[in-house]
Amino acid sequence: MASASLSALPIHSAVVCGLSILLLTGLSMHVSRVRLRHRIFLGAGDVKELEVAIRAHGNAVEHLTPLLLLLVVYELLGARKLMVDMFGLAIITGRICHAAGYLGRVGVLQQTGVALTYATEAALGLVVIMKAFLTK
Repeated sequence: MASASLSALPIHSAVVCGLSILLLTGLSMHVSRVRLRHRIFLGAGDVKELEVAIRAHGNAVEHLTPLLLLLVVYELLGARKLMVDMFGLAIITGRICHAAGYLGRVGVLQQTGVALTYATEAALGLVVIMKAFLTK
């Protein structure tokens, strides 16, 4: 593949997607470990630790899915790579902070992750809309 066509591929957002999958895999493995420890293979069985693990994973999926889609679209629309990287860093940092704070019951870390995630969702949504209208 020629280097000119490589520049059109969403390589920067692909790295963020890969890192996000690693985070989701880690959260999923945590759910599995807690399930095995408590011998609960369906639902949460009123085990608070399992409920928290399931929600941490589910919350990550719920936020990462639209964020990663927007990030790839933003890059495909011709965004500057530095901007894609900055949004990617915000996505990963926000989701790690939220998961670590939620699982570790560290409120300030969880709240930081929530705030960063919401701010990134709003900002990325707006810049994708603007970029779509400005792209010819």
